[in-house]
Amino acid sequence: MKKLFLLIPAIVLAGCMSITRTEGTRIDKSKVLEIKPGSTTRQAVIEAFGSPTEVSYENSEERMVYTFKEKKVPAYLGGVVENEVRGSESKTTLELVFRDNVVWSYGFKSAGN
Repeated sequence: MKKLFLLIPAIVLAGCMSITRTEGTRIDKSKVLEIKPGSTTRQAVIEAFGSPTEVSYENSEERMVYTFKEKKVPAYLGGVVENEVRGSESKTTLELVFRDNVVWSYGFKSAGN
């Protein structure tokens, strides 16, 4: 009987967990605030944030996009069963436009549910 009382909390605790999945490299907001249009170089951006998720070229401009996604999903029975419906997801995006290898403009947004 005592073993049963010990087993019940173990089962309950095993059911109380969440699994976090990430995609991309985390974007540090303090580093984003250091970007100065007209003076921050392309190389400085790559050193701060790593390789971009996406790169495109149009006319004399280069566009680089960094994307980070994080999804937290409740899991039960030690992670064997996941509940995707009750999960939450956040997405952070940093988009930069370069002219002559210097930041011309940039945008930063973070959204989640």
